[in-house]
Amino acid sequence: MPPTAARSRSGAPAPAPDPGARRVPAPTRERRPALLALGLVLVVGGALGSALVVHRSGDRVDVLVARHDIDPGARIEAEDLRVARVAADGAAVVPAEAIGNFVGTHATGRIPADTLLNRTMFLGGGVVPTDAAVVGVVLGPQQRPSEALRPGDVVRAFVVAEDGGATITGDPAGAVLLTAARVVAAGADGASGSDAISLLVPAERSAAVVAAAAAGQVAVARVAEGTRPDVDLVAG
Repeated sequence: MPPTAARSRSGAPAPAPDPGARRVPAPTRERRPALLALGLVLVVGGALGSALVVHRSGDRVDVLVARHDIDPGARIEAEDLRVARVAADGAAVVPAEAIGNFVGTHATGRIPADTLLNRTMFLGGGVVPTDAAVVGVVLGPQQRPSEALRPGDVVRAFVVAEDGGATITGDPAGAVLLTAARVVAAGADGASGSDAISLLVPAERSAAVVAAAAAGQVAVARVAEGTRPDVDLVAG
C-alpha cells in the first residue's frame, strides 16, 4: 500500500520537503587551546604566589625593641630592651642575640616605647663632644619648673642671688648664664625637695656654671621642645 501523505493538524496534507533546501549545520564547539593554556598559567601562578606569601609571613625573626621611652643621652641597660618577633622584610633591625653590643651605649635621640631599634639610634663610648662639658646643678623648688625636668629637655639657665645680693659671676641677678643647654641626667631628692640635673654646656662657659651651681645661684626654665642647644650630644 502506498504511503499516505502526512497531514497537518487541520487535516490538510503537509507540504512535502523541498529536496533542494540546504540544512543549516549545527553549531560546533569552538576550541581555543591558547586561552586554555593561559588560564592554566594563571591558576598555577596564583597558587605559587599564595604559597610565597604564606612562606614569607612565616619567615619571622627575633629583634630588639624599646621596652619603654628612652631619653636622649640615656645609658642603655638590658632592662631597657625587649625581644619582639617580626617578619624579616629587609628593615635595618637589630637581632635579639646582639643585645650585649648595646648595653652600655647611649641613645642619640628620644626613642619611643616599642620602637624597632637600629644601630643609628645608639652611640658607643662617650657622648660629650670635645667642645663641651657636663655640669651638675642642684635646684630648689624656686629654681626650676614645677614639672620635673627629664633627660633630653632643653633649658635656659640664669644666675640668681638671694635678697638682691651679688652673684658669684659678677653678672646682675637674672642674667642669662646659658641660652640653651641639654639636660643629660635628672633626679629628685624627695627629702630636700631639690632636683639634681646634669647639663651639657659649652666648655668655655663651664667654669662660670660650676661656680654659680656651687653657690646655689642657678635657676633654669624649660624652653620649647625642638630648641637647638648651644652644644649637643654627638652622634658618632
